Amino acid sequence: MTHPLHDHLPKHRFDAAKAANLLDPKRRLIDDPLPLLHEMGIQAGMRVADLGCGVGFFTHALLQAVGATGEIIAVELQEVMLSMLRERFPAQSNLTIHPADLLQTALPAACCDAVLIAFTLHEVPVLAALQEMQRILRPNGLLIVLDWGEIVHCPEREPGRQAGPPEDERILPAKLRQLLLAQGWQITAQGQRLHGCHYWLNARPVQEAQS
Repeated sequence: MTHPLHDHLPKHRFDAAKAANLLDPKRRLIDDPLPLLHEMGIQAGMRVADLGCGVGFFTHALLQAVGATGEIIAVELQEVMLSMLRERFPAQSNLTIHPADLLQTALPAACCDAVLIAFTLHEVPVLAALQEMQRILRPNGLLIVLDWGEIVHCPEREPGRQAGPPEDERILPAKLRQLLLAQGWQITAQGQRLHGCHYWLNARPVQEAQS
């Protein structure tokens, strides 16, 4: 008997009143995002949509990674975070701040070389998010998911403190792989940090990856 595919449904979204906390490296246990972005596949010249970018924890490193020939589209819905983002990154030619829900970005179809969704996918219905990300990716485009893994305590970084959301709110790697494969994606790379506290995963639409 085939078991039905169950979506990952969120319990809540991040409280915008705590937006300033998102810039604290200790919150996400990442002191320097740039090497991680390179490891996950961000390259010079790419046009990258940063979905659910918040106040821009990754924005500076993304701009460094894509360089002067690339472009970052920072997509965020909550006005508190958008205001902070605009203050931090005023008038940059290769940065577009795009107010929108990541489930309905209103970006043109096939407009991005890569989509990054970092520590945010667990806050939205995953199947709907994957459909929108597939829509805005160019042929052979790259999906990059970075999120919280199974390990909730990272003693080498924050002794005695749980890192990330509660266990029952996470979208864990096995579940995400199941949803990706069911929606027609090919997983092309994956890795983890801090003994599984974080994981990252790359995928491309199957049809595009094989063409």
